[in-house]
Amino acid sequence: MIKGIEQRIIGQNIAWVLHDWGDKDCIRILKNCKEAVPPNIGKVLIVESVIRDQKKTMIVEDRDEKLEQVRLMLDMGMMAHTSTGKERTLKEWDFVLNEAGFARYEVRDIDDVQCVIIAYR
Repeated sequence: MIKGIEQRIIGQNIAWVLHDWGDKDCIRILKNCKEAVPPNIGKVLIVESVIRDQKKTMIVEDRDEKLEQVRLMLDMGMMAHTSTGKERTLKEWDFVLNEAGFARYEVRDIDDVQCVIIAYR
């Protein structure tokens, strides 16, 4: 539980927050969120961009190229305006979610700049 909150949170939604932080802080935030939701049924909904890696690995094959350009521009903006923030690839999301201790996760492409990442406790 989060200090000061007396009851467990059934669902937690994080939108446009984690890209502000480097991996170390992102993992710390996710660990706190994981502890705030109940075991076995708890999940954290993360609304963030998932960019292609250099191998062009994508969540779905027919992703809109214009949206991918926007994601990359957001990544440049995060590099310019934060000291460690960034948009993450699928591999980078896998790393931070596993390090935060989530049992599993799924990524849903919503045909937008962001995706919905569902991380299960």
